[in-house]
Amino acid sequence: MVSFRKHLYFITGLITGCTSVMAQIEETLVHDNYTRHWITYLPKHYNKDRQYPLVISLHGGGGQASQLMKNTRHRFNKLADEEGFIVVYPNGLKKSWNDNNKRDTHGFARKENIDDVGFIEKMIAHLEASYPIHPKAIFACGISNGGLMSQTLAMALPHKIRAIGMVASNFGRDQIEMSKEVTPFSVLFIHGTADPIFPYAEGDIQVFNTTRGHVLGIEKSLAYMNARNGNDVNPVKTSIANTVLKDNCTSEHLKYLNPEHPNLKVELIKIHNGGHTWPGAKTKRVLSKLVGPTTQDFNACDKLWAFFKSTLD
Repeated sequence: MVSFRKHLYFITGLITGCTSVMAQIEETLVHDNYTRHWITYLPKHYNKDRQYPLVISLHGGGGQASQLMKNTRHRFNKLADEEGFIVVYPNGLKKSWNDNNKRDTHGFARKENIDDVGFIEKMIAHLEASYPIHPKAIFACGISNGGLMSQTLAMALPHKIRAIGMVASNFGRDQIEMSKEVTPFSVLFIHGTADPIFPYAEGDIQVFNTTRGHVLGIEKSLAYMNARNGNDVNPVKTSIANTVLKDNCTSEHLKYLNPEHPNLKVELIKIHNGGHTWPGAKTKRVLSKLVGPTTQDFNACDKLWAFFKSTLD
């Protein structure tokens, strides 16, 4: 039995027709005897008679939906108003996602083998029944554990997820080894070269000197996706304007083109000296010592949405 509940806690007008307001809605459903929560943000000028892309934004391990929304300066919500899409922020159980319980069992979701893929799939079905979601424009992104969860969703739900974005994360080895038949999908990696937790090069995730599983690193993750999708191995490189000098970071955007299937994209935003952070996010001096520098030259939300949008051209 599935039950749904909504709590509308910010709205300045009706959402049942064409309106010039936005709405932020707390929603829940029950899956495998757990009540699961997420926040749905509807854009300004929401109109039930048009279709909207859907962006699923996933927090990292130890985080939560409201925290991700705040730390990213509500940028996805602002972009939703400007560009016309719906964004949702799900919560993992006890601040964790079961991207793959073979990599480690430190997080509650992996220790208990929580069916997070089933939850997200059910959440999408609920959203499609409640709002005019474009069925071919559903995207997932996340940071760290949320990035790995995005990878898992792309591989497990190819009929739903068109493209993903992985911030401060790259492909988990166990997901690759367990996914023998993977439908091609588009992916944008946004990763700092000085990430002290989630290694840019192949290695083990390290959280407080505890190993949290093995990852392929950026180069092998790109090689896997280029081979899977048929994209060029030599990227087109462009520099990202270094507008904030004091963050001690510079960035470049690498695009691995696919002339035969131009909407099948593989891209990397490489942040030189970047840490385990969301670009453009709010920073705290104490945390910076643990996670490394945060570039303020751009907000990852802008790059992620531009990438998702480009797969629809």
